[in-house]
This record gives sequence, structure tokens and C-alpha cells, in this order.
Amino acid sequence: MLRIIGRLGKPCTLFKQFCSKYFNCSHPHSFHSFSTNCSIKSHTQRHPFEHYELNSNSVYCLSLVLQESTDVLDFRAGLAVHSHLLKLYMNGFTSLWNKLLNVYCKSGQFGYAYQMFDNMPGRNVVSFNSMILTCVRNGYGFEAVSLYSEMIKEENVKPNHITLAGLIGACDGVLARKLFGVFHAQAIRYGLSSNEYVGCSLIDGYAKEMRLKDSIRAFDEIDELDLVSWNIMIDACVRNNSKDYAVRTFSRMVREKVVFDGFTLTSIAKTCSELRDLDLGMLVHGCGIKCGLACGTPISNALITMYSKCEGMISALKIFEAILEPNIITWTAMIAGFMQNGHSEEAISFYCTMLRLEVKENDFTFASILPVYSNLVNLEQGRQIHARIVKSWFGLDVSVNNALIDMYSKCGSLEEARTMFKEMKKHDKVSYTSIITALGQHGKAMEALKILEEMVTKGLNPDDVTFLGCLSACSHGGYVDEGTRIFKTMVNVYNLKPRREHLSCIVDMLGRAGRLKEAELFIEDMGIKSNVYVWEALLGACKLHGEIALGEKSAKKIIELQPDKHCSFVLLGNIYAEQELWEGKGVVRESLDVNGSKKENFVRKGLSSFIKYPVEPQCFASERITLHRKPFLEGSVDLVSWSVDSSSSDSNSVLVGLEGGGGENLGDEEAGEREGGCGMRLEVLQESLEKCKVVVTADEDGDSSGG
Repeated sequence: MLRIIGRLGKPCTLFKQFCSKYFNCSHPHSFHSFSTNCSIKSHTQRHPFEHYELNSNSVYCLSLVLQESTDVLDFRAGLAVHSHLLKLYMNGFTSLWNKLLNVYCKSGQFGYAYQMFDNMPGRNVVSFNSMILTCVRNGYGFEAVSLYSEMIKEENVKPNHITLAGLIGACDGVLARKLFGVFHAQAIRYGLSSNEYVGCSLIDGYAKEMRLKDSIRAFDEIDELDLVSWNIMIDACVRNNSKDYAVRTFSRMVREKVVFDGFTLTSIAKTCSELRDLDLGMLVHGCGIKCGLACGTPISNALITMYSKCEGMISALKIFEAILEPNIITWTAMIAGFMQNGHSEEAISFYCTMLRLEVKENDFTFASILPVYSNLVNLEQGRQIHARIVKSWFGLDVSVNNALIDMYSKCGSLEEARTMFKEMKKHDKVSYTSIITALGQHGKAMEALKILEEMVTKGLNPDDVTFLGCLSACSHGGYVDEGTRIFKTMVNVYNLKPRREHLSCIVDMLGRAGRLKEAELFIEDMGIKSNVYVWEALLGACKLHGEIALGEKSAKKIIELQPDKHCSFVLLGNIYAEQELWEGKGVVRESLDVNGSKKENFVRKGLSSFIKYPVEPQCFASERITLHRKPFLEGSVDLVSWSVDSSSSDSNSVLVGLEGGGGENLGDEEAGEREGGCGMRLEVLQESLEKCKVVVTADEDGDSSGG
């Protein structure tokens, strides 16, 4: 036996010394007879030392060996000790049996642990705690509940704070949540609800169910609040989107002179997600600097996210450069920040740098970089990211698959988006919303509605974003009755309050169908006359159908609500131009110039032109110097720029439209001359661009000056 123990390594060193000393010095002949005769059957022969009493030093040595075996997870050492406990017939030493049970549990030997637990000579609360926590860690929730029932009913063992804290923490899932209140009642019954361990488990459990008030009550019941209790309470407020109470809790924590740590500041920083929260975020940053916590990677990651949402990427970039050891979360936060702020090229640059440094992506990284290629409508690069996802085994992640569906749909590949949705093992609410929106954008309204029915059939309740995608699909597809039915279902069945986007969608849907009076009545009945978005939708419908009177009314409303917005002038001017009301268009143009409502002095997605020279895309916009390659492009821009002679007395020659589509309406003879001139200029432009190997996309204005 000693030879076997000797091969078990360091954990058995003390046990080997103990056995050698005890048996060799006291009764060497007895140990020899036991080790060489394995078939002895009588009780006296099987337990030759039961009439000897082990002293406290012997028990201490065995206890120390078991503790050391637990620390290094040495299962074989536990087996050796177990065999000697049986041979020495040590039934009265429950603490040793509990330590041995803990060795099996911590080593992952659940079968051995369960078998030993059933045959233990004596069991107390520590024995049951070891088995219950092992069941919880291994996902055997119902077995843990069964053991608890046996503990209090059959064994009449009173649970302690460790028992209930473990059981409460295991209540995750629909069925387990029903037991959450039962265990809370048990904690009150045994006077343990004021314990910090049980209280923290209750706070976290109620927070998972979005029951913040109950979390606050559980927090207030704790007798001795430690740092962990404060941190869990603040984190519960953050998860329940209660920024105000999180800040109040933090202030109370500071007033009671509890020293906060990096986790506290990280949780508070997560509440700062809007521009108005910037002051609070800077305050948290200042606290971190004063306490020497700002250089820690976790809090730096939270500050990067905060600054990218509240201010921009300048401060976030400075924090990133100061981090000594950025991890994958740091890189992902920077990529997501650039993406959310519209800096797609910078996001790609960071992603490539991360790969060069051999930092492996995770599911959040892929979910953050894919929208970048969606914004750039770069299908080829998006497919390459998809290939990396497949190789990295993150293809099973639901959030990554949702991002792939969105990327393929925005890049124009609806079939690949459909394939991604069908191949997903699991769908969530975002998955259905993504495919519904994709189908609606590609004119597949009826298919989108069928997906909505499938979603409801599978027990997933659509949210306001899902209904917005359905309404948009009905609007673009011309399904007015279906769209109206869906809107009523959203309000009456799912009790969702319509946002301005939903109302604008309804107005747009009615307007596209030519039911302009109904759209106007809808605005009046819903009491949304102060909503500029619905009037913009109605004005767009008036332009589509050439409705002058209602268009003028809509434009007037928009000007009253937002005088600095020039889109109403643009649309109204185009309505006049299409109806050949040049005098009205001239008045609108003068108003546009007088009010100074020029085109916004920055390049936005969809309002600019792109050329590819030599390989990277260069962005520019008409009437502005925003060129990265100005010397190279000046010649090309001059070729496509022309202006109308302002001294011309013929009002019909004022031709340039204010929006895409131009809007020229020339006299027959002059129109032929100008069309011939434009054709010659475009031919020269085409030859020049072919030589330079550039690709020009249409500008928002539709006039040639944007080329």
C-alpha cells in the first residue's frame, strides 16, 4: 500500500510519513499482515486497528493530506485516503469524510462523490452543501432540490447560508424561477435573509428577472454590507437600466466610507450611454484616476465604451493608447465605437491591426465588425469575415449569425441572408427581426409577414423593432390593409406604444398608396401634429403624387417645427418643378438661400460620391472641398461641373432640380441643344474616367456637379 501511495506525488507525502511512523513504530506486524492478505473476511481481521484510538495528531495529518489533495485536485490521493479510512473503521470522524467528499466533488468525480455520500457513516450540513453545490455546478438543478428536500425532511439537518445561497443562485430558467420565491421564504424561515451571501444571491436573482424593487428590498435586509454587496446592487441597477438608482447607491456607498474598487467604477461607467451622461462619465473617470484604478484594463474598457457613446472617439483613442495590456474586449470596444460613430475605415484599420498582433477574435468582435462592411456595402470583404467565423467555430453563435443576416441583406444578397437564417440552429427575436427587415427592404412583403407568423407560432413575442420592419415591408410593397392590421395588433394585442418611426411608416404607407387624405386624418386622429417625421413622410408622398396643396401644408408644418431643416424646401421645390410652376420654385429657392439652409457641411452616408483610386475608396461631395486626392480629382470634377447662365431671361432655362432626378424642363429647341451639349460632356467625362480607372457613384443631388 505504501508503494502505491508513494507514486501519488507530493499530496501524499504527509500521509506516507504518517502511515510509516504510525505503523512501523507502533504495530508494524499488523500493517504487514493487512497489506499482504487481501482476502481476510472476519470483522477483526478486516479492521485490525479499530481497538486502537487515533490521536489528534493523526487526524490532523489526514485532514491536511485531504486539504492538499483538494487544492491540487489529486483524485488518486483521495482514493488512497478513502481506502485507509475504511480500513481503520473511522466512522466517528465526520469532518474527515466531508473533506474526502470535497476531494471527489472538486475533482469532477461526481459518480464517486454520489456513491460515497450515500454510504457515509454520518452526514451533516457540510456534507449536504458539498453535494448540493456540486449538483448546481454540473447543471443538475433538480437533483440539488431533491437533496435539499431530503436534508430538511428526512435527515432533519438545518440549512445554513451556503446552502440557500447556492440554491438561489441556481434558479435560472422558467421552471427554476418558480422555486426562487420558495427558497427566499426558506431563507426568511431560518433567519438567513439578512446574511450577506444569501442577500447577494437574492439581489442577483431578482435582477435577472428585471425585478429591481425586490432586489432593493433584499439589499436593505442585509445586516452587514460589504464591498461585494454594494457592487452586486449597483450592477443590478445597471442591468435593469436604472441609472439614477445606480448613482444614488454609489453616492450612498461613498458617504458610508466604503472603499470602492474597479468593478464599482466599471458598473457605473456602463450607465453612461448618451451625450447627457458625459459629465457623470468624466466624474467616474476622475475617481478612477484619483484612486489609481484608471489604468486597469476592465475600467479602461468601460471608459472607452462610455466616451465612444457620449463624446466620440478622440478620448476613447487616448485611453486605448494608455492601456498597458489591451485584451480582446479592448479591441472590440474600439471597433464597436468606430462603427457606431460612422468611422468605418478606422474600424477596419483597427481590426486589421488586431489580427496582425495575433489577437484572436471572439463572438463580440465579429458582431461588431460585420456592421462596418454592411455600412460600406462591401459584400466581398463581408464574405471573408464569414469565412473567418466558420474557421473559428463562432458560426453557432446567435448574435454573430444575426449580424451576418444583416450584412448580407444590406449588401444586396438576400439569398445568402435567407440561407443564413435557415441554417441557424437557434433563432431569437433579433434573428426574426433581421430577416423580416431584410425581406421588407428587398420588396418581399408577404414573405416577411409569413416569417412574422412563424415567429409568433414558436412562442417569440415580436417587439417594436420587429413591427417596424413589418410596417416598412408593407409600405414598400403597397399592402395597406395588412399594414393597418399589423399596426392594430401591435397596439391592441401586444400593448406596445407606437414610436414616431411607426407613425411615420403608417403615413408613408398610406401616402405611397395615394390615400393622402387618410394619411392626413391619421395624423390628426393620433394627435401627432407636432411630429416632424410624419409631415416629412406626407410631403414625400405629395411629391410622388403631385399633390400641391397638401404638400404646401406639410412643408409649412415642417418649417414651423424645424426652421433650419432644408429638406422641406427641397421637396416642395421639386413638387413645383414637376408641375412646371417655375415661379413657385424660384420663391422656394430664394427662401432656401435667404435662410442659409445649405447642404450640410459634412459627408454623410448616401449623400456623397465615392471613387476608387488607386485601391482605397475616396469620398467627396459636390460644392465642397472634401477631397482626399484634390489635385488628382480637380480635372475630373471640372469636366462634370457646369452652371446655368444666370443672365438668361428664359425662366424655362432654370433647370437644375433640388433633388435626385434633375428636373430639367427646357423648351424643345433649347432642350435639344443642351441635351446634345450634355451628351458631349458626358462622353468626354467617360473617356477621362476610364483612363483613370475610377468608379463614380451618383450623388444625392442628381445633378452633374456631384460626379
